[in-house]
Amino acid sequence: MNLKFDHALVALDQSEASDIMIDCLAHFEKFGTRKFTLYTSINIPYPGGAGAIDDESYKVKLKEYKERLSQFDFEVDIEVEFGINAYIPVKILEAVKRQEADYIIIANRGHNKFREFLLGSTATELLQRCTYPVYLINLSVSDESDIKDRKLYCVKSCRDSLQRILLPTDFSPTANRAFEVAKKLATDQTEKLNILHVQASGRKGVDDPDKLKGFDKEDTETLKYLRDEFSKVSDAEVDIRIRYGSPVQQILELAESDESSMIIMGSQGRGYVSDLFLGGVSLQVIRKAHIPILIIPADRSK
Repeated sequence: MNLKFDHALVALDQSEASDIMIDCLAHFEKFGTRKFTLYTSINIPYPGGAGAIDDESYKVKLKEYKERLSQFDFEVDIEVEFGINAYIPVKILEAVKRQEADYIIIANRGHNKFREFLLGSTATELLQRCTYPVYLINLSVSDESDIKDRKLYCVKSCRDSLQRILLPTDFSPTANRAFEVAKKLATDQTEKLNILHVQASGRKGVDDPDKLKGFDKEDTETLKYLRDEFSKVSDAEVDIRIRYGSPVQQILELAESDESSMIIMGSQGRGYVSDLFLGGVSLQVIRKAHIPILIIPADRSK
């Protein structure tokens, strides 16, 4: 596996959300990131609509963002792309490939001046098509009732992402890729890794006490192996846990109770459908979690 984090494409809609994202980027040095491409895709809803758009202002804003990052030792490129009826998630994927970036950074929420636009939907659609790792900065809104008065804020600082990592696993190939990423990203800052496996309700045999006992024994041995492998590369505390019930609920509850700083998880579990890029558990965690999430895609090279 050769998942790298040297070069990030940062998808920006140049809203308040983008301002918050720029303030977070310096912390990605801890991921080994050395280069950012700041990218904005502008959808022109109808032919002739380009005349109403001040394209230079978008370039100026990206240059301002680049200047703000100049105090740090990063290489920074900028790109603005306009398109009639452009589908933003596809444009982002085309850009990350064109720019030869290693992964994508995006916020889960944003707003542009032409229409209400939640990056949550963009992020979801992006993940449904993405073969690159995606780091989601979770933003929340102070007041949903009035768009004019609402304020966005970062729920959990990206600065602390690597401190207390939660790694849900169902031992699938994609979950194993996520584990390898956790090993790769572990630094001296990493205090704890929680490796969680959920005996999911509805799994064949879970309702049979004897079979469940066998699952627990086998899965505990696998968790111990993962713990030992992680301990070879990090001095962080490693806690292995088996829980029961809804995987989404158990992941979110543990993230909150243990004050996790980031979730690293695969985009699909072992029960995934081959032509889908994002599994149901991952999708629900993305929608409901309040901390940063790093989604690792399935290996589709084969």
